[in-house]
Amino acid sequence: MSSSPPLSPRRPLPPAPGRVTFALCALLLGLHALWVAFPQGDPVTRLWISSLIYIPTFIFAGLTCLWNARRHGDERAAWRILGAGLISFGVGQMLYAYLLLVRQDPPFPSVADIGFLLALALYAWGFLRFRHPPLTRWDTLRLGVDVAIIMAAVGVYAWQYVLWGVLQAYAGQPVAAVIGLTYPVGDLLLLSILLLISLRGGARPGPRETLLAAGLLALIVADQAFVVLGAAGTYQEGSWPDVFWALGATLFAAASFRPPQEHALFAPLAALHRAALFLPYVALAAAFALLIATHGAAGPAARGVLWGTLLVTALVVVRQVLAFVDNARLTAQLRQLSGELEGRVQRRTAELNRANAALRELTDDLERKVRERTAELEASQARLAHQAQHDVLTGLPNRALFQDRLERGIATAVRERRKVAVMFIDLDGFKAVNDTLGHAAGDELLREVAARLQDSVRRNDTVARLGGDEFTVMLLGIHSAQDAALVAAKILDRLRQPIPLEGAQAHVTGSVGVSLYPDDGADALDLQRFADLAMYRAKQGGKNNVTFYAPEMNAAGTARSSMEVGLRGALERGELQVVYQPLHDLAGQVRGAEALLRWHSAALGHVSPATFIPVAEDTGLIIPIGTFVLNEACRQLAAWREAGRPIERISVNVSPAQFVRDDFVDVVRRALQSWRLQGRDLELELTERTIIRDVEGVSRRMAELRAMGVRLSIDDFGTGNSALNYLMTLPVTTLKVDRTFVQALEDSPGAYRIVQAIVALGHALGLDVVAEGVETPAQLLQVRDLGVERTQGFLLGRPGPPEDLNWQGAPESPLDEEPTQR
Repeated sequence: MSSSPPLSPRRPLPPAPGRVTFALCALLLGLHALWVAFPQGDPVTRLWISSLIYIPTFIFAGLTCLWNARRHGDERAAWRILGAGLISFGVGQMLYAYLLLVRQDPPFPSVADIGFLLALALYAWGFLRFRHPPLTRWDTLRLGVDVAIIMAAVGVYAWQYVLWGVLQAYAGQPVAAVIGLTYPVGDLLLLSILLLISLRGGARPGPRETLLAAGLLALIVADQAFVVLGAAGTYQEGSWPDVFWALGATLFAAASFRPPQEHALFAPLAALHRAALFLPYVALAAAFALLIATHGAAGPAARGVLWGTLLVTALVVVRQVLAFVDNARLTAQLRQLSGELEGRVQRRTAELNRANAALRELTDDLERKVRERTAELEASQARLAHQAQHDVLTGLPNRALFQDRLERGIATAVRERRKVAVMFIDLDGFKAVNDTLGHAAGDELLREVAARLQDSVRRNDTVARLGGDEFTVMLLGIHSAQDAALVAAKILDRLRQPIPLEGAQAHVTGSVGVSLYPDDGADALDLQRFADLAMYRAKQGGKNNVTFYAPEMNAAGTARSSMEVGLRGALERGELQVVYQPLHDLAGQVRGAEALLRWHSAALGHVSPATFIPVAEDTGLIIPIGTFVLNEACRQLAAWREAGRPIERISVNVSPAQFVRDDFVDVVRRALQSWRLQGRDLELELTERTIIRDVEGVSRRMAELRAMGVRLSIDDFGTGNSALNYLMTLPVTTLKVDRTFVQALEDSPGAYRIVQAIVALGHALGLDVVAEGVETPAQLLQVRDLGVERTQGFLLGRPGPPEDLNWQGAPESPLDEEPTQR
């Protein structure tokens, strides 16, 4: 018997031919039963119908099994074999009917027996091909012994009532006797298979198995009845055994429609399944009962019963021995399994102990890490809180923390009736250190300044850095302004001391503005603002000094704020105007013009460039204003050339804040392209302050501008910091001598020598020299004698609208002493 996995419970519908053939099979069974119960017609007719009526029943039943075999997956072969057995029986009956009806003298045995016996063999083979749970060797052996016991007991009864009678009936006919015995023996074989189906372990039989078992029992009953009646010579066609043959075939066909399922058993087979454990003993009792019933009888039949009963008894003894051995084996296995289980429990317990120890260690480690992480988070939060309130570079409190401490300091001063001083400190000369020695040196200087400021005050005072080179100090609990003045003087003295930086010494000073609570204000913001205003006044007063706040400073600050507000909308309102001052060559001809900016405010009137240009640079407004001046100058140059004016180039002053922008070169290029000008048509004027602010960036932008052909001029040369260091490397084209030296030519021999040196330096480097600020004929003669290429000043032309430009260069009386400002 084969073993395979369970089939899927979902099955396709049975094929239509299978349903048709089964319907015909069931119909013929019903007609057959009626015919046996109520035969009709003369004897010949009854013989023909009785011999032929169940032949199609077997044929249709076999075809039904064949058609439905495809629905049973890996059990297809079993159903096909059963179908072949049913058809084989039908063929055998056809041969028997031929011999009986046509030849009218059917021999026994005959060729028809081949079909009948083949059917028995195919039934047995088909049943053995059905699925069954796998069994161990011991289970198989015990099941075989149980079946042998039952079959031996059944054989005892078969010998008494069937087999001995067959042997007697066919005495002297060995072939007939063998054939005659084959039928009951084959039925016993089929009965043993039925018992295997019922007694095997595993899945409980369902409706399909019940139908197969019922069909098999029907066939066995029909065969046994045929053998007994045939041996006695009383079998006739059309009797009740024929109906059992048809019934068995029909039940096989019906079973082919049902899939194997784990259903409850039908009552008869269920009872057999429940009694499986007791059947061997019931069989032994039945054999002994027959032996007792035949006690005293003589002959082969009685001896067969005796020997059969002894065989059953021996098999039962074997079964008990096997049971004893199996129990001993199971007991040994149980002890072995118990030992293994105990060992596994011990090993598992040891593993669990190790796991618990590891878990405790992991828990301790986790707790430690949690504590460490918590400490790290707390430290991180503390660092973040410190960073949020302190300057990263110096570690001093920042603006927000200083504001908070100042408010609390004012509250304390109110309770103690003391004063609070706020100092605003701005370093003088820090930018030069930062630009010449680098940002790293500048950072080191700021850290040193922070340390000196903290050393100059008490522990309860506060020093803060607002940004850049700006610091603030809060002095608590002072009695008068003199206390604040002493601390401020101490701070200035400490700042004046040299600061060592990477092998060099830096010198800076400080401008200090001071405001007092409650003298100058009662609000923290006002006190800081007033100290800031005082600091600006200290800057204007020459730096390196201390200035206390005075109310008039607030008015100046208000004026500056008003100027800033007005300047923000000046460009849109058209209040800014570009005027032009001519530049003359040595022959007095106009060769160029400088574009200068003027502001005529509707609210403030005429505002000097010296006043509003610093405000524009501080607020960032110089960027759009500078772009406006550049485009307007290029537009005007194009207009002059279109009008036929002989002007070579236009000069435009550039703010440091505008020149250091990354897009400045693109701004210049777009301005030239917009008015179809060449680079040589434009000259940009830079101050020495612009050059030393970012030498590397300035050099790169100068190179890009010179590649376009734009000329570059250093304005107010001689008054800046140290442009001489860069003249040999930067692509400068022009030097403009500051008006201060030109105007001193008539009064100071030293001025003449300075101008002479500047001109000689410029010519030695291949540069043009321009003298600006020429206001008298004597100054004009002197600069021309010194060899300058161009001159500029009130003598030759004042700044004015483009239409008022003096193209002839006629001298004008220098009545207006206003200096030339941007």
